[in-house]
Amino acid sequence: MKYTGRTTLSILSIMVSFIESFSEKTTLWSILEAVSFAAIAFLLGWVYDKAIYYKNKAEISETRLWDILKFSPEPIIVYQDERIVFVNEKFEQLIQLPSTEIIGKSILQYVLPEYHSTVEKRLQEMSDGNITQDRVELKINTPSHHVLDIEISSSPIIYNSKPAVEVFIRDVTKRNRLEEELRKNDELYRFITENTTDLISYINPNGCYRYISPSSKCMLDYNQDELIGRNLYEYLHPDEVEHVTSLILEADSDLDFASFTHRLKLKDNTFIWLETNARTIRGNSQKLEGIVAVSRDITERIEKEKNLQETNVMLRFIANMDGLTGIANRRFFDERLQEEWKRMKRNSLPFSAIMIDIDYFKKYNDYNGHQAGDDCLRRIAKTLKDTLKRPGDFAARYGGEEFVILLPDTDEQGASHVAAMLQANVIKLNIPYTPEEHEPVVTISIGCATLIPNERLNPEDLIKLADEKLYLSKDNRIHHFPLNQLTYLA
Repeated sequence: MKYTGRTTLSILSIMVSFIESFSEKTTLWSILEAVSFAAIAFLLGWVYDKAIYYKNKAEISETRLWDILKFSPEPIIVYQDERIVFVNEKFEQLIQLPSTEIIGKSILQYVLPEYHSTVEKRLQEMSDGNITQDRVELKINTPSHHVLDIEISSSPIIYNSKPAVEVFIRDVTKRNRLEEELRKNDELYRFITENTTDLISYINPNGCYRYISPSSKCMLDYNQDELIGRNLYEYLHPDEVEHVTSLILEADSDLDFASFTHRLKLKDNTFIWLETNARTIRGNSQKLEGIVAVSRDITERIEKEKNLQETNVMLRFIANMDGLTGIANRRFFDERLQEEWKRMKRNSLPFSAIMIDIDYFKKYNDYNGHQAGDDCLRRIAKTLKDTLKRPGDFAARYGGEEFVILLPDTDEQGASHVAAMLQANVIKLNIPYTPEEHEPVVTISIGCATLIPNERLNPEDLIKLADEKLYLSKDNRIHHFPLNQLTYLA
């Protein structure tokens, strides 16, 4: 109990004084002697109680210290007289050795040599009474030759009634490796961004530049600080604003990657073409934090593609045009016939064709020469093409002195009207058969046909029908040609 010593000795002194009162006469001196004896007894009891109290407290503290050392979640060792006297289970796991093989050895046996001076200095400071809370990083070697990065802190304690040093250890190997990887990645990223010729940028969801690589100077003629904080939309070509805006809005919801081409304004207000690959950066809540973009100047490629496209268009034009007359050739006619036939078939619309032949062209060519014959073909071809007014109407040289006209979405009446115009316009050219006479002039014979495409018919049926009507028309013109002109041409 807390007051056991004081109570026991006080009662004992009172009992002694009481017994003595029966053998001696009570005087003032005897009373003072009894009181003094009781006071001394009380003081001795108090000292005894305190001794018992501090003994119990020390036992409790030592028990608690033992529990801390043994059950700490971090590795702990106790160092005393330049050797390890205690390790907990966590340290055994860290060093991969049982305590029986660790206790009694120097801590320097596990620390890499380059850190020995650091450990010795720390131990000396502790022995000199210089207590510090600073943590020290060093490396230790395990029996399996794995080098671990550890972080230690220490404090002086009394262990087994003797001064000792308690060392708390934290394994920071993984943390340091991650930090090293981050450092390497950061250096690599910095090297790439600062040395690449591509333009690397980071914009926030509102389109403002948060970062742009130094290549902006070479590519756009802007320094980094001239663009950071400015909005991308200030430099986009007006034709691309809507498309880029839609991509950013889509990125705010679920778009993670996009590749697109666009134009960006230079410092001199001209534009270059860029090919951009963009990827979204999202936080833990999947909310859009920004967009990383890598852009490459493809202006030269675009120009080459444009020139190539123009060249291809020209080559296609050359391949599709008749070299003599300048209108479509037979191959182009065959393609166009198939296309228009399918279109008219889908819509159940009438499709008309006009076959044309120049009357007595062989005799004209033989009499006037091939150069005059070629000129005649060119003039008639141009007239046929110019007579057609609708964009879908099509004129082609079918072969020799024959021509063909395709009239999509045109019925028989419409085709007859066009045929009459063609014949009239050729006569207006006033090309005489002989240089000496203005009469007769070169004319054409025409055969018109109209069909509504369906499953039972094919495009060739339309041309065959028009060709049959052409020959009927030519027979009719021969029989009605003036006799003197027939004789003259014969």
